[in-house]
Amino acid sequence: MFHTARTLLVLISIAALTGIASPRSGAWIDELAAGNSGAAGRGLNEGWVGCSTTDSCFPFDLDSYATGASLSLLPEGDYPYDATMTPDGSEVWFVGAGGDGAVVVDRATNTIIHRIPTGEYPTSIAFSDDGALALVSCRDTESVTIIDTGSYTVSGSLQLPPGYDGGNIALDPVSKLFYLVDWYDNTIFEIAADGSAILRQVDIGSSLWQLVVSPDGQHIYVTDRGTDLVRIVERATLSQVATVPVGDDPWGIDITADGGTLVVTCEDSHNVCIIDTGTLDVTLIALASTADPRDVDILDSRLRAFVCGGTVGTTSHPVYVIDLTDNTIETVFEANGSNTNVVAVQAQMHSGGAGSVWNDPSRRSGLDLRAHPNPAPGRTELSYALAEAGEVDLAIFDGSGRKVRQLVAGLRAAGPHRLLWDAADEEMRPLGGGVYFARILAGGERREMKLVIQR
Repeated sequence: MFHTARTLLVLISIAALTGIASPRSGAWIDELAAGNSGAAGRGLNEGWVGCSTTDSCFPFDLDSYATGASLSLLPEGDYPYDATMTPDGSEVWFVGAGGDGAVVVDRATNTIIHRIPTGEYPTSIAFSDDGALALVSCRDTESVTIIDTGSYTVSGSLQLPPGYDGGNIALDPVSKLFYLVDWYDNTIFEIAADGSAILRQVDIGSSLWQLVVSPDGQHIYVTDRGTDLVRIVERATLSQVATVPVGDDPWGIDITADGGTLVVTCEDSHNVCIIDTGTLDVTLIALASTADPRDVDILDSRLRAFVCGGTVGTTSHPVYVIDLTDNTIETVFEANGSNTNVVAVQAQMHSGGAGSVWNDPSRRSGLDLRAHPNPAPGRTELSYALAEAGEVDLAIFDGSGRKVRQLVAGLRAAGPHRLLWDAADEEMRPLGGGVYFARILAGGERREMKLVIQR
């Protein structure tokens, strides 16, 4: 899959935003640096936090940590229990344990665009490697709900063994399989890439909670709240190979893109454990004595870990920002809501995630052009990355071959870029529904893809 020729990677993601107002008058194109837009009102440089007492979510700026307006997740997102960004980073999905549903937020506009019923008591969500499916583990129906992310509809369900108590689900970016734990129990399930079947299961530990798969697909790291351990499982054999003692009641866990560092939140001991995966050495970071650290998500571009602090007293509801370069607390900012429970700051790791070909075009050969979902209504989000600076020509054509919009024309710097286009022509007039073609020229290569706009 990986190649050495230096090339351009282009990803085109079409956001389904029927009825959503344009973020800017005239609906014109705006080029953004991926993960660092700095553009007011765009949302692409913002993380998201879900608050379980106010049943709400809010964005925050990843540079200044300033918080934005909160959005109600009710009714489907009642008691948000997980938040995950899609692999392309265009959306963040919340699942509500009390609302029996998933709520989809568009990061370009900071608006809720879909509400999707799931099984009862959804606890966690993960996306397939290509982003086409979302798998939601559901406690009370003892099942995994499978959602088609193109149509935002439930496409299937996987029944789990009787007595399943809910649990977190994670993708292995190498095998493309999913791994699921059973809360308050000791079972790890291996699930097919399309969510259709349980392939293997094994009993390990005591009271498993959250898990993450290493970027190289070699190990699964699981927090065990019953024994205050992180359990290290060899993925190929599903056998435990080591354990790491951590604080009291380890809850959340995440791993850096290079696989070298784990961050574990320990609710009852009010601290965060930083684990070196090579030496298994542990660094403890003490939080406020009233903190209840829960979910954690790492922003690899800045080597920062964002930790939800739960409810502190009656007035403070913090989010901790931990600098992983020196394992210190950089800052703490207050939530725009009560009882911070879940956080998402970057796209879910996948085979095109940080450290892989999606962010390292020099390891991929050929010009790659993708669209998801396709067909789609209205506005589109496009992202591309250059291995080195060069001329780029990116345009949209109608079915007769007539150019309707020039998106990029000229020299672009190396690195990631993003653009927004609302299916309007050069005169800012909305285009009708139908078949269009995206074409990109760069590095002496050319690719075209059919896009269907539905009005």
